[in-house]
Amino acid sequence: MRNPKMRSTAVLAVILLLLSCATIGDRPAVSESRAWDGHVQVHGSLRAMFHEGQTSAIVGLDRLLPNASLYAVGALADLAGEVTVIGGRAYLSYPEGAEAARTEATLRADAAATVLVTAEVPAWRSIVTDRAIRYEALDEEIPKLAAAAGMGRHDRFPFLLEGIFEDIEWHVIDGRRLGAGGSSHQDHLAAAVRSRRDRTRAVLVGFYSERDEGVFTHMGSKTHIHCVVEEPLSAGHVDHVDVPAGITVRFPMDATGQ
Repeated sequence: MRNPKMRSTAVLAVILLLLSCATIGDRPAVSESRAWDGHVQVHGSLRAMFHEGQTSAIVGLDRLLPNASLYAVGALADLAGEVTVIGGRAYLSYPEGAEAARTEATLRADAAATVLVTAEVPAWRSIVTDRAIRYEALDEEIPKLAAAAGMGRHDRFPFLLEGIFEDIEWHVIDGRRLGAGGSSHQDHLAAAVRSRRDRTRAVLVGFYSERDEGVFTHMGSKTHIHCVVEEPLSAGHVDHVDVPAGITVRFPMDATGQ
């Protein structure tokens, strides 16, 4: 498959196929041994990255992959780009100049991250949004959707959103453009390649937490979300997205909620 547009579309189609699972009314039987254990692993922290200048390698992806149950979001060492992992497939996004970025998809990687939050999820349980959700409301709506999906109570958990999104914006950090003393989130955005689509098909992977501001969520936020977008294949940290009605939202199938 030589056409880049066809290749990126095929890659995203494979993601959607691998993530397919039954809805609330028709879910597969999952043994407790395969249920999510509720464990979210955090390597590094945003606080150390922003305020202490810690951008060196904290965890190597070769320690975590291959692993078909792995989901993760974070920033590459030395702020060389973004890392997104969905179902064991890593999407490594690198800046190329001030206005372009490239994304590489791989099942194995020797790159390292300075901040990475991960979870192993063997199975997912799904619901579909029945109304539109504004980006500003996601922090409050995600736990409500998790409860509606029958997920047990967790302070930290991963989630997925799949479908056609509106007004989606994302960035790929470029540490080479970060000026001396640039330690705020806005400084990092200014030193990033930023992208936007009015409407596009994508898969979003995120992590929710009520107690990790400055650890893996930004101050004032309870979620950290990355996207994988098709045509052309692109991935990065989500800065804004509106979630229409009809979007599939997935939560880990855990022992308390199965």
